Amino acid sequence: MSKKDYFSKELKNKLLEKGYSLDEIESILKYLIEENYINDRKLLERYKERAIEKGESPLKLKSKLYMKTDEDINFSYEEEYLSAVNRIQKYKGKKEFKSVLKYLLNRGFNYSVSYEVTKKFLNGEI
Repeated sequence: MSKKDYFSKELKNKLLEKGYSLDEIESILKYLIEENYINDRKLLERYKERAIEKGESPLKLKSKLYMKTDEDINFSYEEEYLSAVNRIQKYKGKKEFKSVLKYLLNRGFNYSVSYEVTKKFLNGEI
């Protein structure tokens, strides 16, 4: 095992590159999943928590995980809002509504979250 956690799809691709057969890979993955060495949902939640802390949008996280897993990731409104709040604290541009809103939209946040965070940011509530 490695120091890095892998999604099952990611590990499967890595083993295919190394020349293992599909039968060998399937039995290895089955064992690793049964013994809880690989847990895609748990790893996905860790990626999600890290993304929220860094202020990454759900769209950015989905694109980052596209090749690693087939698992679907969904942010609740509150999680996306919190992530946008974390991102806006790094904003250094003009303190104009249009500029701040565009900053969040360009980073993949949905309009309603971006609008609400922009209003609160410009009102000094964030």
